[in-house]
This record gives sequence, structure tokens and C-alpha cells, in this order.
Amino acid sequence: MSDDWWAERQQNKRLQGLEEDLSYMSASLSSARASQNRLKAELSKMSGSLDQRLNRLSAAFDAFVEISDLRVTLGLFDDHGRVRHQAKQLLAGGALGDVSDVDGYWLPPALVALRGVGDGVVDEEALTLAAARDPLRAAVWHVLMTSVLGARKTVPAATLDVALPMLTGTLSGYQRAVWLLSADGLFGAAGEELARRRAVEYLRGLSDEERSAALAKLREVAVPKAVVSVPTELDGGGGLQTVLQACERLTVLRAWVTDAVGGYTGEPAAEVDPVARQTVELLINEGSTVELPLLARERELRAVIEGKATASTTWDSPAESTVELLRAATTAEDHPNRRAHAVRAHAALLLDMAEGFANTAQEPGPESLSVRTRYGQVTITPTGPDLASLERALSSADRAAEVESQRRLVAYGAAGVGVLFVVLSIVAGWGWVFVALGALGIGLYQWLADAKDRRDSAAEAVRAKEELRKDVTRRVDAFAATRADIAKRQPAVAEDLTAIRAALV
Repeated sequence: MSDDWWAERQQNKRLQGLEEDLSYMSASLSSARASQNRLKAELSKMSGSLDQRLNRLSAAFDAFVEISDLRVTLGLFDDHGRVRHQAKQLLAGGALGDVSDVDGYWLPPALVALRGVGDGVVDEEALTLAAARDPLRAAVWHVLMTSVLGARKTVPAATLDVALPMLTGTLSGYQRAVWLLSADGLFGAAGEELARRRAVEYLRGLSDEERSAALAKLREVAVPKAVVSVPTELDGGGGLQTVLQACERLTVLRAWVTDAVGGYTGEPAAEVDPVARQTVELLINEGSTVELPLLARERELRAVIEGKATASTTWDSPAESTVELLRAATTAEDHPNRRAHAVRAHAALLLDMAEGFANTAQEPGPESLSVRTRYGQVTITPTGPDLASLERALSSADRAAEVESQRRLVAYGAAGVGVLFVVLSIVAGWGWVFVALGALGIGLYQWLADAKDRRDSAAEAVRAKEELRKDVTRRVDAFAATRADIAKRQPAVAEDLTAIRAALV
């Protein structure tokens, strides 16, 4: 009976191996067909001059031929490819059969180590062997696979340290993935603290120029715009605008910081960021040490076939600016833990920003303003206008209303001509009297019109001066109201600054 059971078990293992071989071959054929289809699609989209199309066609064809030869060479490493295929099956949630070891390749023992990860079981011995062959890849594999499949508690702090080394100006793909997962709380307090510490270390090491640039970008996020301004009657308000907006910005910054930090849940994110699965797939596809140049060349040839400028990225390719990643994390409202850690990591920059706002907000502001009216500059204070400047403006209003009409001169001239014609009519005959009367009539009309213009001008001067006084009064009231608003806000400056400091501890 025992012999039959053993024979049946061996037969089942062979059948399972055949099934895995068939699955691997099917995947390889699918990849080849996909390359052919991409080549056909690329050829159908070719445009440009005849020479350009011929060159692209020649390059794509040469790449297709070379990639076919590469597959033959890669066939020498079927064991390596089979392990990668099994890793993809595990990542997809499939069952994993026996894994054959490949000399020097880190992936087989790493795969064995996480074979039972769905049940929260990790083979520490196999994981140790994988780490001995390649510590970084084994650590990244452990972190990313457990984030996707579970058993995250099996990831020790030392493994996280290896998977998330010190950050530089540009993050690699795996660093970005591990930082995001850790900041999302998937690896507990140790992971969160590591993510925050790495971010703080990086930001602390920025040069003065880099720090200024990072601070400017952070200000755009934390205090996107001033939501208050001085009344338009104050022509910008001089220093009032700066003080008032500093008070408002400090209040806005306090609300933004406390909201971000207060959103921390203490629980891991409900969903794993898709970057984890994407990165671990790239890690699997990288291949073993002996395959690296072949698979790298294959990616280059695929880019040629697909008409891309560069080859596809790898798990450790440059992925994103560290400053941009951290800044984006501060606005990730869908990931409250990540946002809270990113904001706390920016504590030094945010405190610099807050203290700058506080210093400006506590300035006294100008005691007087020079405002522009239709009739010149007038100096105002919260209690009234400067009388000398107001009188100058009123005088300008008078001058603007003055009549420079020639009507009175015409009237005088017409009257003189009329008198002459009266004299002429006495001497030469009464016929000239009608001409004299016409000249005198013209003179009288011009005199009366001039008198009306002067009355209208005087009324306009009165109206203009009244409007000027009302305008100046409005500006004085606006100045006083703005000063009162600032005086009301300034006592809260110290409270806002204290609250920001407390939130960022």
C-alpha cells in the first residue's frame, strides 16, 4: 500500500512539473506573439518620408530578428525562466509547487521562503540563503511581496533598513515603493519611523539653494494663496498688505499642518499602493546575474520594435525626484498616514515658514499711507487726512474746474464793434444801426453764455471737492478698519505658532 502511495505521489509531482513547464512555455509563446503583434502595429502606424519609414522598418525588423536570436540564447537558462514564471504565479495568488534551485540565483530561495506567505509563514532558512546571495534584492522582495500577499509582520526592521537605504536627490523605483508602503503604515511603527527618518535625513542635507527651492514649493502646497487683502481704496496698502497677509497665512498654515498631522490613523492603509506590485514584477523580470545583459538587451530591442525612445524601466531605475515625492505626499489626502509622516518630515522647513510669517505679522505696519486720487496724492491716517495734502488736492480740483473760455473776449469785441457802428449810424445814416444792433446782440449772447459756463464751473468745482472729501473719508475708514483687523489678528500669532510647533514635534 505504501509503495502505491509513493508511486502515486511521484507521478503527481511529475504531472505538476509538466503542467508548470507547459504554463512556462505558454507564457513564452504569448510573449513572442505579443512582440509580433507590436511589430505589426508599429509598422501600421509608420509615417513620414519614404526614407524615414524604410529606416524605421529596417530597425524594427533587425530588432525582431535579434530578439528572436536572444530567445534562443535565453533558452539555455530555462531553469531561471521557470523560477521567474513561478514567482509571477505566486504574485498572482496561485499555488506554488516545488521550486528548483539555480546556482547563485537569489530568486529560488527567496521564492521558497515566501511560499507560505499567504498563511503568514516564512521560511527563515531559505530567506537567509537568498540574502546571502543578494541582500538588497532579497530584502526588497521580502518587503514588496509581503505588502501585496500578507505576512507583513514577518519583515524585521533590519530588512526594512536594507530595502530603504539613505535617500538621494532621485529615488529609484524600489526606494519609492518601500517609502510609500512604510509611510502608509503597512510595516507598523518601525516602518513609519524609518520612512520619516529617511525623509528628515534627506531634507536636512539639502544645500541652501535646494532648501530655498524646496521651501518655495512647500509654500505653494501649504499656503497656496492669500485669501485676504487690503481694500482697493488703499492702493495696495503698502506694509499693511504684507502684515495682514502674514497673519492670514500663518492661520492657514496652522490649519493645514494640524489637519494633516491630525489625520494620522495609527492603522495601516486599507489598500496597498499599486506601485508595490508593479515594482516587484520588475524585480522578477530582471533575471539572474548571467541573464542580466541578455534581458537588458531584450528590453532595448522591444523599445525599438514598439517605437519607444528608451527601454522600459527596471526595479532600480531612477523613478522620481525625492523632493517631489515628499511634497506630493504632503497633499495625499487619500493616504492620511503618508500625509502625516510627510508633513512631520518637513518640520524644519515648515517651522522656518511659520516663524517668517509670525515675524512679519507682528510688525506694527505704517501709521500713514499716501493714496492716489483724481486730483493728486493725499496722505491719510486712521483718524483723518493730512490737511496740507488734502488742500493741495482741493486746489487741484478748483483748477480743473476753471473756465478758460474765450466767450468774454468775444463779447467785449462784439460790444466795441456795436458801439462803432452806432457812431457810424449817427454820422453816416441810420442804416448802420441794424449792424450795430447785431454786433451788440452777439456780444450780449457771448456774455450770458460765459456767465453760465462760469456758474457751471463753480458748481462742478463744489461737486468735485465734495466727492474728493467723501473719497478721502472712505479711504480713511478703510485704513482704520484694516488696522483694526490687523490688531485683532495679531494676538493669535503666538498661539498659531505654538500650535504649529506642537503638531510637528
